[in-house]
Amino acid sequence: MADQIEQYENTINKISDILSSKIIADEHGEIKEIHVLASNKRSPKQIVRDIESALMAKFGSEIDHKKVSVAQLHDENEINSSNRLKLLSVNMKLEGARAGAKVELVDGDNNIFEGFDEGAGSLINKLRLVVSATLKAIERYLNGSCSFAVEDVSLIEIAKKETVVVAVSIVTGSEEETVVGSAFIKKDVSEAAVKATLSAINRRLSKM
Repeated sequence: MADQIEQYENTINKISDILSSKIIADEHGEIKEIHVLASNKRSPKQIVRDIESALMAKFGSEIDHKKVSVAQLHDENEINSSNRLKLLSVNMKLEGARAGAKVELVDGDNNIFEGFDEGAGSLINKLRLVVSATLKAIERYLNGSCSFAVEDVSLIEIAKKETVVVAVSIVTGSEEETVVGSAFIKKDVSEAAVKATLSAINRRLSKM
């Protein structure tokens, strides 16, 4: 089955605008998740449709689109610097089994926005706290014009690099949108979690 998974990944990687992919299968060899890193030239829905079509055409395999997550790398030149938030600091405090995450973001005018969250101190939950704290800081920047919810945080290996992938829901009035962001872990996993969150949100700030 490992050979087949590799063939699937090789096929997916040949699709236009896809940079790399990682397929996670269960103990029976059934596909559980397909993680894709792509450029932002096309919408995630278009990329998912191409993946479904390619695997069906080449292998006769029907893939549930809900199993495919697309993280897009955005060209920073496309983001207006005045609407772009950057990481200033991230701190994790541990007290026994509890953890607290504090995140500070800075905008183009050097205004600082702080977010904080606390909860259980497990590895993945600490990352969720970092993402949540980042979103609280963004909410302050937006003066509460919308709300965010952490849908998922995952640690995966993609392009042979450890990566943080986050899924966040944006709720504005009666509208809801789920966005995905990612960041390679270079030095600190908490820093990568903040950058993955900003990757998902930053390019939408001007619309908010």
